[in-house]
Amino acid sequence: MNHRHCSRRSALKTMLAGTAAGLLHAQGSRRDSIRLDTEHQTIENFSASDCWSMRKVGTWSLPNRNRMADLLFSQTLGIGLSCWRFTVGGGVTDKISDPWRTAETFEAAEGKYDWTRQAPERWFLGAAKARGVPQFLAFVNSPPGRMTRTGITYGQPGTDTTNLKPGFEGQFARYLVDILEHFRTNPDKSERIAFDYISPVNEPNVEWNGKSQEGCRAANDDIKAVLRALDAELKKRKCPSEIAGIEVSGLLPLTSLADKMSKTYGAKYGNYLDDFLGDKTIGNTLNHRFSYHDYGSDLLQGQLVENREALRKKFDQYPGWKPWMSEYCVMTGSEGKGGGGRDLTMNTALDVARIIHLDLTLVGVTAWQWWTAVSGVNYKDGLIFTNWKKPGDAESIIPARLLWALGNYSRFVRPGMRRVELRGTGHDVRGLMGSAFKDEKARRVIAVYVNMGADPQSVQLDFGLGKRGWRLKSITPHVTSDREGDELKAYPAVAPGGPIAIPARSVATLVAQFA
Repeated sequence: MNHRHCSRRSALKTMLAGTAAGLLHAQGSRRDSIRLDTEHQTIENFSASDCWSMRKVGTWSLPNRNRMADLLFSQTLGIGLSCWRFTVGGGVTDKISDPWRTAETFEAAEGKYDWTRQAPERWFLGAAKARGVPQFLAFVNSPPGRMTRTGITYGQPGTDTTNLKPGFEGQFARYLVDILEHFRTNPDKSERIAFDYISPVNEPNVEWNGKSQEGCRAANDDIKAVLRALDAELKKRKCPSEIAGIEVSGLLPLTSLADKMSKTYGAKYGNYLDDFLGDKTIGNTLNHRFSYHDYGSDLLQGQLVENREALRKKFDQYPGWKPWMSEYCVMTGSEGKGGGGRDLTMNTALDVARIIHLDLTLVGVTAWQWWTAVSGVNYKDGLIFTNWKKPGDAESIIPARLLWALGNYSRFVRPGMRRVELRGTGHDVRGLMGSAFKDEKARRVIAVYVNMGADPQSVQLDFGLGKRGWRLKSITPHVTSDREGDELKAYPAVAPGGPIAIPARSVATLVAQFA
């Protein structure tokens, strides 16, 4: 940390009070250098899913649906998600115990579809498109019951390596591309969605033998068979959607065998990076993207940093592959207390913001995607919560601070921006962390700081512009904290070269605009 001369300290002690006054110019600024020519990954998107809550809240009154959509998709009224994950349902069944964890299937019979289904979810697709969301991903938790060995959209104990019927890979692929092509060519332009990505399997390393939700396990060879069939069908029909996969649950199975499942079903599960990235026939099928879920990697002691550093080293063995973190909610937590109980405060918001920072900077993910956008339960799994259960209940919309903390990234770090080197503030997982991104065309640099500490921190930004003839005009802070009104709040611009306070327990995005 570089301390300023005593003559300036008195000036830095001045607190600008009130909403209009802006941020505290705190004492003892550290200097961070953002080097625009030292480039890292290109960002593809920040996202969340409709699973399965939009089936419920999509039946609400139009004003409340629009408010929900604004919070999620608008870059002025909300967090500006740049991708929306749409659930392709396997079919509603009363055999699944939780009605919030199942969705309709478009399939009425083989090759025949009822496109009026999933109407609530389709409304949010259109709302996302209308608000400028640039990317869409369709994902599957289970094939339709007709295509499964059990006849239902979850597995049962037995010897089957997957619940997809033997030899049904081609039929499953045709079903998925039929859906993609329907949306891509829909005569109703408001529902014409060109899905950028299709994800055909979800958490294949989980057995999914319970009745709590849709799910379908798949051994490594089962997955490859589905990927190859889907790739062939996409090419045959000249469908431009790209396959995203394979949505592995957890970091450890990426580099080690899932021994229990492998022994139970007599097939290989796990060691996914070597088995898929190391298979040259799979690279083009997945367009050199590999998606995984962050579960089981959030303990502050022994997991948070260590597992991500190890994962980056593994990805380095396979140059050209882009990691995606495609699902996370709090299930263990930084202190191992679990995900039970809603938390609308900065406690969860900061824990998750820290994970986003580490995934971006240590692993180098090009996409970061939250689990479910809206939750109706008492768990740390939503960006927005509701107490609504059935028609007639109040249509409550309860944003968590987590929504806005994710927005510190999603609203400002847009697709195509490049992460660049930020030197100075590092990865103090109990203190201050910072990352930086550039938008060459707009002459804009974004720095996102996560302050886990109980004290404000002050930074001054220097910019290594290389040969660019840019001139810094202003730096505008946008802050999420526990303070009233700090929900991605824009504060007055700070003069170039001046210190900028990062409030205690906050996420702050600094938008540097150049001329």
